[in-house]
Amino acid sequence: MLKTHKTILAAICGGLLLTAGTAWAGTGTPAAGTAAQPAAASTPAKAPAKKAAMAAEVSRAQFTTAVKNHEPTDDITTLDNSHTNIDFFTELKNMSGQTVTHRWMYNGNVVANVKLEPKAAHWRTYSSKNLNPVMTGTWTVEVIDGAGNVLTKKSFDYTKAAASDNAAAGGGSKK
Repeated sequence: MLKTHKTILAAICGGLLLTAGTAWAGTGTPAAGTAAQPAAASTPAKAPAKKAAMAAEVSRAQFTTAVKNHEPTDDITTLDNSHTNIDFFTELKNMSGQTVTHRWMYNGNVVANVKLEPKAAHWRTYSSKNLNPVMTGTWTVEVIDGAGNVLTKKSFDYTKAAASDNAAAGGGSKK
């Protein structure tokens, strides 16, 4: 009988070991008598998110009679036709390597497209227009990105100059 108990005890212990071996198989330790399986592919770690591309921006845009040290000297909304030159200043952000266009329009009609190429993420630039004194009316510049989107637009009124005080008083140059 002792022999029978040893056999039963051995069978029970063997069964426990076999059950434990099967349980261990799910934890990466192979069970006895089974081939080692590669570990299940875990979800790869996500790469750090790339910094979102910064949107192109026109941070300043204005008409001016001059640009000095990369800055406009004034902000023009009306100009009389005794002046025949005007500049359009823009400060651009996140447009390096893109083509930007200053589209000059007179009374709604395109008269010039000036292509500019910013060389840095923060870029100040301007374009100029010689004005014909008889072309009074509304002048507009649209700032257009390389995809054709209008980023901003500004206008100024070009008006007929008032007669000078000297001429209005009947004076003039003497002969």
